[in-house]
Amino acid sequence: MRDAVLRAGVRLDSEPVAAVAPAPWEAPDSEPISLAFDGGYARRIRTGCPRNFEILTGAVQRRGKIRVFATAYAGGAVLPDQLRRFITRANIPVDARVALMTDGAGSLMRLKQMLPIRTRFVLDYFHVAMKLRHIDQCIGRILPRRLSPRESVFELYDRFAFLRAYLWTGRRDKLERSIDQLIGLLECVERGWPDDERSARMAIFHVCDLSAYLRQNATGVVDYQSWKPRGWRISTSSVEATVNRLIGRRLCKSQHMCWSRRGAHLLLQVRCALLNDELLEAFLRWFPEVGGRRLMLPYRWLPHGS
Repeated sequence: MRDAVLRAGVRLDSEPVAAVAPAPWEAPDSEPISLAFDGGYARRIRTGCPRNFEILTGAVQRRGKIRVFATAYAGGAVLPDQLRRFITRANIPVDARVALMTDGAGSLMRLKQMLPIRTRFVLDYFHVAMKLRHIDQCIGRILPRRLSPRESVFELYDRFAFLRAYLWTGRRDKLERSIDQLIGLLECVERGWPDDERSARMAIFHVCDLSAYLRQNATGVVDYQSWKPRGWRISTSSVEATVNRLIGRRLCKSQHMCWSRRGAHLLLQVRCALLNDELLEAFLRWFPEVGGRRLMLPYRWLPHGS
């Protein structure tokens, strides 16, 4: 496996995945509370480097309701206070077990230390499934052949199915061996059948990329099979939709506007309040007469004194 990893250009540590956390982490029986974070970018109003600035978005799901969070000061000193206020408004108990779902990016993992509640890192299964999809596409181009004397012609496909099942059930103790066996079969295809050499080489690269990704985020691989039926989320789809609604539609996609950091932050707070059903409450604090006046239709209006 080491030669295949070096040939693919992926650096792996010597520590196996099983040594980090051999047992899968099952979903607790308590109330499912999921907290997910993701990032996006908006164009800066002034020219120069950098042209974009980062926007941090988040979403918490509790009792079937989703509350969103966004800030343009993702790297500022005020970020811990903003996260604390967001957790307070979400009414999350201090002793609750909260699943912190991210894609494993370092800029998002640092948020774990800023949160005022206990969280357990859970690797987003959507990103894992995308890497598995790349491997599946490469293996699907390889014709079925008998690679071992005692195995069937579908040995390569069966080994990939085992790898997918181990990931879905959180069997981190079997991932390393399954990855080694899959790369060994792909190397046999690469050496023995020139027609499938390119597909096998691409598959080896994607398998090594998946192995490095799992090593880096080994503690976040959970038993997704038992996780989902208990009401816990296994992907950051809620925060991905939040990024699209808060950032993509208004600040980036099909928009030629440029933003200052302060202007983008203020707009994000208004849109978050709207999605969280807090905008009317805020207006009532500022203007108590909002909602108390009745507006008549134009054809029902009568002049004064008539």
